[in-house]
Amino acid sequence: MISKWWTLAIVDRYLIKEFLGPFLFSLAGFVIIGLVDYIFAYVDWFVNSGVSLGVILRLLIYKIPAIMVMFLPMSTIFSVMLLLVRMAKDNELTIIRTSGIKIFRVLIPIMLLGVGASLVSWATNETISPWANQVSDHLIQTIIKKRPPPTIVDNVFFKESGNRFLYIDHVDVSTGEMYDLLIFEKSADPFPRLITAKKALWDESNWYLRQGFIHEINPSGDIEYISRFDTTTIHLVRDLSSFYNQNKTPSQMDSDELKTKIDNLDKGGINTHSLKIEYHLKASLPAACFIFCLMGTTFCILFVRTGKDWWGVIWAIVTVVLLVGFYFFLMATFRAIGKKGVLPPFASAWIPNLLYFIPCTGIIIYDGYKR
Repeated sequence: MISKWWTLAIVDRYLIKEFLGPFLFSLAGFVIIGLVDYIFAYVDWFVNSGVSLGVILRLLIYKIPAIMVMFLPMSTIFSVMLLLVRMAKDNELTIIRTSGIKIFRVLIPIMLLGVGASLVSWATNETISPWANQVSDHLIQTIIKKRPPPTIVDNVFFKESGNRFLYIDHVDVSTGEMYDLLIFEKSADPFPRLITAKKALWDESNWYLRQGFIHEINPSGDIEYISRFDTTTIHLVRDLSSFYNQNKTPSQMDSDELKTKIDNLDKGGINTHSLKIEYHLKASLPAACFIFCLMGTTFCILFVRTGKDWWGVIWAIVTVVLLVGFYFFLMATFRAIGKKGVLPPFASAWIPNLLYFIPCTGIIIYDGYKR
């Protein structure tokens, strides 16, 4: 029993070692390929716009985390297939089977490596990538395009809880003051009560309106009463920060920030279906590393039976390449369908993963135990 346990521990360490080398090498290669498109644009800025080489190098470095997240699934499937094909070629899988170890047991550390790759992708996408994307875009706006990033949403209507609608012309973030407000308060009467104010301040619980008027409208649509005020207080559930321009894109936010943005926009009655899909994609896209690990393993154990089965290797590679392309087609399709509201956001983000996970897992369990 101890001997078999020791043998399995050696096999696990061997598999991890043989996986990590190709994984890191392929990831570095994919990152270089992903940077090529940016290099063309940035070199043009360096030559024609006088942007310094230091800024160009910083921009390229900031793009690396996002490129890593994009290509981590590809590196995972490349490493898994290279590992299993090489083990089959060197008859290592045959030796392991003759020693009484099921192939399914050998695949466990490979599956755990796929889970690890997904966790690395998720952590990068949640921490490093949003920060790097935001810094990169800010650098492009302020240094290269010579304009400050927008910070405030102006001239927008929001819906408050209940029957209250709010319009703000301008928000000064530095002072917390809002200018030129118009509030509609619907009631049982046909026409709403209107409140206008030149300025307003917020103290986390109440809004203090200044230099304004209250307009009461009778059922016939005529103004029945106008009351002027220097200062009045009303309670609104909306946080002042929700009026800031949501200039961060989903790629510049982690899940918590994106969820906060969705909640704030929901309070204003704004459609957040697309943002909810992006929120769920922040978990489903990193999970593609594990899905691709399953896919590579599935078709290796299906088609590659012996070290001389070169046609099996070719069929496995061709099938996987086609399925990888089809996976990204499904992701784009279900994302577009979800944005139209045909499917719930969670389903739109996760259905492609499930369509690959269920059959691949079934094949691995069946074939792995069988062999």
